[in-house]
Amino acid sequence: MFLKIAHKKPECIGCMLCAEVAPDYWVMDEDGEAQLLNVSREDKAFQYGEGLESDRKILKEAEVGCPVNIIRIG
Repeated sequence: MFLKIAHKKPECIGCMLCAEVAPDYWVMDEDGEAQLLNVSREDKAFQYGEGLESDRKILKEAEVGCPVNIIRIG
């Protein structure tokens, strides 16, 4: 089973928390913003991807820890 990930990249402040907590899902790009890896689709604001159920704990840690509240795990 997969978890849905939504990341509002344009509002990223570059704190690096998500990339440090879940490096299999986010990296920091050349602009200093977090980039969701394995993006399945994008719209104007969000990048969407999927996470493994076994990674729920670290994905939720990234969601809860994000200081600008731009990550949704569901």
